[in-house]
Amino acid sequence: MRRAALKMRRHALLGALLPAVAGAAPQLYDTGPSQDLALVRFVNAGALALTVQSGGPAKASVVVAPSAPITDYQPVRSDAPVTGYWKSGQRQMAITLRVPSGGSASVLAWQGANGEIAGASFTEPPPSFDPLRASLAFYNADARCTAAGLLASTGNTAIFENQAALASARRAVNPVKLAVHATCNGQPVEGTVDLGSLQAGQRYSVFLVPAGKGSRLMGLQDRIAR
Repeated sequence: MRRAALKMRRHALLGALLPAVAGAAPQLYDTGPSQDLALVRFVNAGALALTVQSGGPAKASVVVAPSAPITDYQPVRSDAPVTGYWKSGQRQMAITLRVPSGGSASVLAWQGANGEIAGASFTEPPPSFDPLRASLAFYNADARCTAAGLLASTGNTAIFENQAALASARRAVNPVKLAVHATCNGQPVEGTVDLGSLQAGQRYSVFLVPAGKGSRLMGLQDRIAR
């Protein structure tokens, strides 16, 4: 019974992401048994390139450049911690998290004006799959924004409201053309993210991240590497 449930979770996860497959990328972690599949991706929210170094004996690494700041999801073991660190020169920040079976994680980092690396991590449970609607997540990675909002640029309709700092949420939305902008503590955040024409059954993500004294948005269609 447990194995069948895990297999169903795995199929739901892949079903929501595989139609958006991208090109090959370095595999950072051992995937382990297929029934224990989970996914992790890395987000460079700063202006300087950062390297992700995986833990364990493999010691694989990947450079996450500002020109391509969000990696594709990669499979990882859900029965073992995801470890490693972000690094830039001699600066490092440790990565340690667990991802639930069938779930996913987004690991963010950025380099501040003082050179130190800071970051945030978000984990999500196994996704539900709606073939008629798209799925949109909003991640508030700016600790200064204790109440963040995400709004559709057309009509200024609220999609997420009063999102707590370092929290995330996901909801089903209609598959329409969508550009979004954000608010932080009731004040508008400069800039928009154009997600294009949303596709039914696909997943999308928008991140609110620190940017100097303010915040900025990053977003994309979720993808899984192979």
